[in-house]
Amino acid sequence: MTLKRFSLLLLSSLLLTITMLLVSIYYFFYLPGIKTEVLDQQQQEYNLLYSALSLSKNSLTTLCYDYAVWDELVEYVGNPTDDFVQSNMPNNAFEAANIDAVFVIDTNNKLIWDYQDDSLKSSRSSLVHLFHQQNTESFAILPTAAEIASQTVSSRSGYLVFDGALIYFSNTTILPSTGHGEIAGSLTMVRLVDKALINDISQFSLVKFSIEDAQTSTKNMQEFFSLKKIETIAPSHNWLIRNTFDDQVVQVTLHHKKVSLPQLDWASAISILLSIVLIVSLSLMALSRLLIKPLIRFNKSINDSSDDNFISKMASNHFIDELENVSYSFNQLLLKFNAQQNYLETLTVQDSLTGITNRRGLEAFTKRIIARWHLENVGFSVMMIDVDNFKYFNDKQGHLKGDDALTAVATSLLEVMAQYDGLAARYGGEEFCIILADNHHQNILNVAEEIRESIEKLHISNNIDDRDWLTVSIGVVVVDDKLADVEKYNFSDVLQHADEQLYLAKQAGRNTVRVAKFGD
Repeated sequence: MTLKRFSLLLLSSLLLTITMLLVSIYYFFYLPGIKTEVLDQQQQEYNLLYSALSLSKNSLTTLCYDYAVWDELVEYVGNPTDDFVQSNMPNNAFEAANIDAVFVIDTNNKLIWDYQDDSLKSSRSSLVHLFHQQNTESFAILPTAAEIASQTVSSRSGYLVFDGALIYFSNTTILPSTGHGEIAGSLTMVRLVDKALINDISQFSLVKFSIEDAQTSTKNMQEFFSLKKIETIAPSHNWLIRNTFDDQVVQVTLHHKKVSLPQLDWASAISILLSIVLIVSLSLMALSRLLIKPLIRFNKSINDSSDDNFISKMASNHFIDELENVSYSFNQLLLKFNAQQNYLETLTVQDSLTGITNRRGLEAFTKRIIARWHLENVGFSVMMIDVDNFKYFNDKQGHLKGDDALTAVATSLLEVMAQYDGLAARYGGEEFCIILADNHHQNILNVAEEIRESIEKLHISNNIDDRDWLTVSIGVVVVDDKLADVEKYNFSDVLQHADEQLYLAKQAGRNTVRVAKFGD
């Protein structure tokens, strides 16, 4: 056999081998891997949308709780007056907060006062009728008669389909600002999931979706909140959100970014194979080092992220410019994703008015403090801070001025706490709570006095009790690190003790501090 024939045979064999190898890789490894990646991406988009819709109602729940746990609202339910509504519940305040409907209902399920935006007014039925009609054992928006009779504090929230649109609601029993006491009724807030809100959620979650009215469907379509796994690749996937008590239903459509598998271009494949035959030895080494290995690492990093839900940055130093540009774009997208994810998580623990930690965030922090107290005998201190004569301030200067005052107080608390190892949080209404890792009596007293003086130095005008400025009263309890049988105590016991000291500070004339040792 001549060398020329042998070369041709070798070349033909090499070409056939490479062709079979590429075809095998494409159909048995590449396509299944890409399919898995596309399915994973579509599943992640669904998970992000699921989380975004689930978390979007938390701000409404927080706002509803802030209004419901309010002494003045308790008094209003018992004795409704137009002055209270005009001073404390103006329509423009709810419009600014994107609240579409508010209902104040007493314990007999009688409507005391309501506000409804034009976007939720329906000729078919009203929200009030819907709430009363569906207040059954299987589905209850308002507190049940049994809960009211037993004085059980309740809070409900969720999604409803109303008049061809999706809304989410939050209902909280109306209580004194202490968070416990006799139930006066319930407060319900409603927000419409309209195009503007859908656009906001899409920007935060980086997922494009739409919600449309749908007739009662006979298809076996899944419920959106069932969190089912996506089985097939499609340009978009549809789910239903339906009421459990009637035939109203809306369809949620998720529009995916990656919607299909790549198709093999045979002309390009043949050209690549011919090029490989001509420069087989050098090209394989170059491609392996400069292209194939970076792509494998890139692909492996994305695949690994689906296992632990953590996406790491891609290496950006590549010989090939396109790979470097893709790596840079991916890393920039990752930064935006992390920022949006952090923002969604922050909404659940941040007070919507003052911007400081809310009660939910405080409860999460106290779990760690109590765990250290029980397991490691590490003491701490708790302060309950109440703005003096805040009802008088609101009545005289208006609810918006009251909001500004609360924001100023919260900012001052953060400035003082920046010097110490502690957490400042809004507990509810005009009450704030501070937790400090220090449990030295004199140190804590000095910090409390510093807080009291800093609030008074804000010079917020509030002429009452021979004082020119808005002041606060502070109740402090210091928890000893050597207290016996600490396991039988929880944070509510410490908080109750701090409330008692706050009451004594109020009794002593306000604008003062009372400190006690826990257990005394």
